[in-house]
Amino acid sequence: MLIRGTPFQAISSLIHGQYLMVLSSLLLSFLISVNARAEVVENLYQQSELVVDQSAQARQQAAQLALGKVLVRVSGLASLLDLPSIQQALSKSQSFVEAYRYESTDEIIVQNEQERSASRLVLSFSRMGVERLLREQHAPLWPANRPSVLVWLVKDNLSVGRELVSLNDSSELSEVASGISQLRGLPVVLPSLDLQDLLGINADQVWTLDQAAIIEASARYQADVILVGRYTQASNGRWLSAWTLLHKQHQQVFDVDTAEEGALVAEGLNAATDFLASIYSISSLGGATESVTIEVQQVNGFTDYVQVLNYLDSLEVVRQLDLVSLERQSVKLRVTMEGEIHSLTDALELDRRLQLQTAPTDSHIPSNLEPLGSDENPLRYRWPS
Repeated sequence: MLIRGTPFQAISSLIHGQYLMVLSSLLLSFLISVNARAEVVENLYQQSELVVDQSAQARQQAAQLALGKVLVRVSGLASLLDLPSIQQALSKSQSFVEAYRYESTDEIIVQNEQERSASRLVLSFSRMGVERLLREQHAPLWPANRPSVLVWLVKDNLSVGRELVSLNDSSELSEVASGISQLRGLPVVLPSLDLQDLLGINADQVWTLDQAAIIEASARYQADVILVGRYTQASNGRWLSAWTLLHKQHQQVFDVDTAEEGALVAEGLNAATDFLASIYSISSLGGATESVTIEVQQVNGFTDYVQVLNYLDSLEVVRQLDLVSLERQSVKLRVTMEGEIHSLTDALELDRRLQLQTAPTDSHIPSNLEPLGSDENPLRYRWPS
């Protein structure tokens, strides 16, 4: 059960007070290393399921489950499957399948109280078909280029005290984290908890949200987002956790209360995924588009020019490029997007291929500039040399 805005009763009032603390702009400026780079999530439109045989019926059931997972992963919207129209589409899931194959496994499926050997059915779904379905439902599209998330997890154990929890081993919690990362298409970065980490930060610093220590210890991993999870077990046996997500100017806080420790980690990562998807997803409301003009400087020759065009054209938010002007080392382009201007600027910031230029401050620049993103006052970027 995910609880938003509910006080985390099991944690001391000192820690709860830090929930409400506003991060200083100085600390926030260090949340993302200049070398941080988003990750391109592979195989967004591919999903595998275990089956007991290669019959058409088993394949249909597996395709329905797999397509549902793909729709959630591509849209970033966990509640999408509740829509009756989506449920209807899932009943025709095989029409979205482009290819499939079977792989042998050592895994077992319990069916009718009997253990049966299972094979893995790997299904590849049509990207065009999936995106068309999402647009018909006015659902968002979350591009494959996604922010990487570094997860710090600390447990308050009544018997041994506070301890950093590794998600890099073969434990149940690690398997849960890996499963959510794959299921939701979330690039998760896990601390090594090696000597360098243990010298740089301890469990108490993570528990009390010592942000300076957390940011410093996180720098080596060059992630785009920091997610801190703190949890303990209540006297009634339930697991209570507090999660804090730090990303640019955003600070998102949420609590999770579950009966199982593994479910707690799953809920925390799911909530973080939902929040990031709400920022980086592209609106697909009827295919509505908007245009903005950008100027790319330091374009040195034809090769750079072609690379700039190819790069912008590769962004999923971009629908069309039109040349406005071409000068010696500068190209001005009108970019038609699906969604609003922030969809483009967020994608460019996340990828870091184009470097944002500061706004002009020369005295000859008139004070009544045209709106930002117009031909007269374009968004200005620099192509790295």
